[in-house]
Amino acid sequence: MTDDSSKFNSRSAGRVAALHYRDFRLYWTGLFLSNIGTWMQITAVSWLIYRITRSPFQLGMNGLFRAVPAIGLGVISGTLADRFDRKKLMLTTQCLLGVLALLLGLLDHSENIQLWQIYAVTFISAAVASCDGPARQALFPTLVPQAILPNAVALNSVLMKGPALIGPLLAGAVISLIGTHGAFYANAASYVCTVTALLLMRTPTPAPAPAQGNGFGADIKSGLSYVYSQKIILGIIAMEATTSIFGMDNTMLTIFAADVLRVGAHGFGMMQSARGIGAVVGSSLFIGGGQRPYQGKILLGSSIVYGTCFALFGLSNSFMLSLVLLTCVGAADAIWAAARSTILQWTAPNVMRGRVMGVFQIATQGLNPMGQVETGVVVPLIGAREATFLGGSIVLLITILTTARIREIPRFRLDRAKRD
Repeated sequence: MTDDSSKFNSRSAGRVAALHYRDFRLYWTGLFLSNIGTWMQITAVSWLIYRITRSPFQLGMNGLFRAVPAIGLGVISGTLADRFDRKKLMLTTQCLLGVLALLLGLLDHSENIQLWQIYAVTFISAAVASCDGPARQALFPTLVPQAILPNAVALNSVLMKGPALIGPLLAGAVISLIGTHGAFYANAASYVCTVTALLLMRTPTPAPAPAQGNGFGADIKSGLSYVYSQKIILGIIAMEATTSIFGMDNTMLTIFAADVLRVGAHGFGMMQSARGIGAVVGSSLFIGGGQRPYQGKILLGSSIVYGTCFALFGLSNSFMLSLVLLTCVGAADAIWAAARSTILQWTAPNVMRGRVMGVFQIATQGLNPMGQVETGVVVPLIGAREATFLGGSIVLLITILTTARIREIPRFRLDRAKRD
């Protein structure tokens, strides 16, 4: 990081203290704009597949093609982030993702796009993104002093959740006016923002020095051993894995918009944006709280709210009530994400951060798409409402069991936690 201070001081850090640092500001702005494009593409892909197939199963299968690379490459990509310059890794992955988004737009624009082509681009994009995630998550903590890290994590939550407000809304408008290919072109252009920001950054980003004599395989093994030895990290990953599989996903929202609430593409965009509004509210509350030290209690409370509101969403017959519940889900999810990221970043040493985030990526980018597969399989069997209520109930149950088993999670405090 930019200094060696290890003390936590919530009063000395301003509400947006991390943005006072030029390179973090460049990183944050570039990725914020790029993530808007990413959300536009996520929304458009779901709508395109369902429009072509009208099949919840085939829509859910797209998640499988996102999941396999993320699961298979998670630990490997995390090790890469600990052995090579993280900024250079991101430059490579961001350029490749931009080219793939452009290719998808061209295929869709031809009006002859096939389902297998969407699956293929999804698979390759997921493989590239698997190498991008750990590098991205390991890079930003090095751009600010250690005392500012909780604020940087909170702002990073806005970075991840905030575009969920703008992206889907823009996607709904673009799909209605131009077509799904317009959203893909917009995403391709958005990667220019990230690449430009990375090129303008001045902070050196050398790879952390690995243990002397360690080979690539040994680094992978030591990373897995470290994660397994840390109960807090392991517990948070288990909770995230459960939410990724049984929590809210785009496949479920697509089915609700098209077949349950019958609100069309515009309503689908509104539903996605409701989550985004909630994410902005939740992130603002987290930032406005002044980086409270009791992150464990914040994590537990927000995860319970998330599971409860998600389960109730499955029972709602009103579009307006559904939007309110989705807003609550988005707010709780943003707070939950910020709290767990703060704990992980605070706990993992820089030399291990890429590998920790690589394993965590398996629970997020890897298993989250499997949630789409789960939705595609379960919905035809028991119905969309029932599947949603069941998912929320499972999230609640695992949250309670995990925090009861690993008491260090709800008891975690930044001002008492040991930093390596």
